[in-house]
Amino acid sequence: MWRVLALVVAMVAGGTTGCGSDRVTDPERATTCAELVEAGRAVAEAVLERLDGRDAGGSGGVDPYSDVRRLMRTEAFDRRAGELGCGGDDLRRRACAAYRGLAAGVDGEPAREFLAPYFAACD
Repeated sequence: MWRVLALVVAMVAGGTTGCGSDRVTDPERATTCAELVEAGRAVAEAVLERLDGRDAGGSGGVDPYSDVRRLMRTEAFDRRAGELGCGGDDLRRRACAAYRGLAAGVDGEPAREFLAPYFAACD
């Protein structure tokens, strides 16, 4: 569960880079914790786009969210956070500011469930 929370926090944390810098969307390209959470924000946006309007539930033992799990790249985020020395508290702090407004326009129970841990990290 802590690994999922770490990914959630990393994805939530998003950040900004200097003027003219390309947005980091791949955790492997991140050179700082701020860039790692920026990549997380990009992934979270892609996941929400995929989930938006999707109904909850599955069909006959098939994981209805396998496409989303692949997109999230949990292992890559975990590995890069360790390599960069990004702590959970730092990522959580960044996450609270970065995800404001992300839920606007999100439709569907799966998307709301996906966002819940991000906002819970700020409590």
